Amino acid sequence: MIKAYILINVKGGTEFDLFEELTKISGLEEISLVWGLFDIVLKIEADSKDAMDKLVTEEIRSYANISSTMTMIIRED
Repeated sequence: MIKAYILINVKGGTEFDLFEELTKISGLEEISLVWGLFDIVLKIEADSKDAMDKLVTEEIRSYANISSTMTMIIRED
């Protein structure tokens, strides 16, 4: 399994609606509204790197109110 944090910037004033929508995505472990450089942080899990790529590019980035994302793969020792 691969886990990652996805840091999300959203278009102004849409973070609460987007937060509710993102709670429905597959592989979601955690979601938080945050203050600072990013607006929403997700913790997601996928079976493989390809599944992670698909989840980020096809599901998460498909929302119109997302301005940008940063993916941080969690190191598993």
